[in-house]
Amino acid sequence: MATSERGRETSEHLRDIAGLRRQLSSSSPSTPGATASFASSPLLSPSTRQQHTDPPLILDIGARGIRAGIAGAERPICEIPIAPDRNGRIQNHVLWDLDMRNTKMEDVHDILQAILRDVYYKYLLLDGKSRKVVILENPMMSVQLKKLIAFVLFNYFQSISVTYMLSPVCSMLAAGARTALVVDIGWHETTVTPIYDYKPILSAVQSTTRAGKRLHDIVSGILNEFTSVPPSFDEVEQFIGRAMYCSNIDTTTSSSSQQAFAVTLSGNTYYIPSSETRCSPLVQCFVRRAEDNMDDIECFPIPDLVASCLSRLGIDTRASMLSRIVFVGGCSNIPGLKLRLLEEVRNCLVSSSSGKDVEPPKNFRPWTITDRSRIKAITSLGAWSGASLYVSREREYLLSGGAGGTGSLAIRRIRAETASGTSHGTSSSFRILGEVERDKFLLDKVYADNIFDWTVPAKYA
Repeated sequence: MATSERGRETSEHLRDIAGLRRQLSSSSPSTPGATASFASSPLLSPSTRQQHTDPPLILDIGARGIRAGIAGAERPICEIPIAPDRNGRIQNHVLWDLDMRNTKMEDVHDILQAILRDVYYKYLLLDGKSRKVVILENPMMSVQLKKLIAFVLFNYFQSISVTYMLSPVCSMLAAGARTALVVDIGWHETTVTPIYDYKPILSAVQSTTRAGKRLHDIVSGILNEFTSVPPSFDEVEQFIGRAMYCSNIDTTTSSSSQQAFAVTLSGNTYYIPSSETRCSPLVQCFVRRAEDNMDDIECFPIPDLVASCLSRLGIDTRASMLSRIVFVGGCSNIPGLKLRLLEEVRNCLVSSSSGKDVEPPKNFRPWTITDRSRIKAITSLGAWSGASLYVSREREYLLSGGAGGTGSLAIRRIRAETASGTSHGTSSSFRILGEVERDKFLLDKVYADNIFDWTVPAKYA
């Protein structure tokens, strides 16, 4: 009897399954239509769904190191310096030179590929095929270098797309402003970029070679005077990071500057007869004017460069930037340097208390500022943090149905409006600029050549 009951339950179960199958395969007007639209929706295909769910990878590729992390994080997950390694893959401390004619692009290609391999598979544990990539770029970055970075990401890591974002704009976003004057003190050069309402004014961008490399050479020459063995590259960098500071006034006449001190660098002890060595190289590199190259704008000190940049702007634009100066870059982290530069900028723009004007830089259009308190600096978390904040918020905005659509439809509309100059909301000029898709980059050379001018061609929108 139990056997017959079990057989009856089994037959009923099979009939239920057969009935369910008939319902799914029936020709009712509702079920097949819903199933077909569900399966054919481009937003729900496996590749598209993965692209929309995985946050992009953000790379800050500089001459001395690479910062990498996932969009939405507060800080980069890894910071890899450019330094010789045991495997012999990297032999120099710099990825490229300021003069690209002295740079072997084959070496840059190999080094970049080796470091990004560690970024993907050692530190972040990512699959490159499922990630978009955002690259932070300096306004003075070579187009040849940008194409090489895109080539490595597309060919070796199969990235979906590469988006170039201006590093000064991201630094301004990390400071919580929409208008600022960003002073980026890098390795090869210091760049001053004015940004008004999220729009970088590229015609007024100024740069100088007074940057980290010049400071490194000055410190290396000073340390070489106190030892018979020339200091190594790492020892000079350790001295700059551990021992140097900048004061608000010159220390040449103070008694404390005559005190001797000893510093240990990589196991070697250096006896410095005067502590003035800790501050004077910074003043010589960034603040003091050189008498032999006054006509060369590339060698202007940073305060004069800021004044020259402001003189190229309109009155209303200039007034809004005086209270929003942002100092970023590796050398800006030296204690006291930001305060000294801000004070020197005030001295360069404001009349002194004695009634004598400070000598303006060459080609400087005179304009008057009487209140020193108007010139202020704001603190930024850095370009990487600003890019992470913007990309994560923009991604949430698009996926939540913003910009008049959802998903890829909204992105296409924003591209078209950006190419045509049509406004579509707050920070419209800074939305998805310069995005390069992998297939078009590899197949269409014209697209690859035109995409690196911070604009999207209309025919590809």
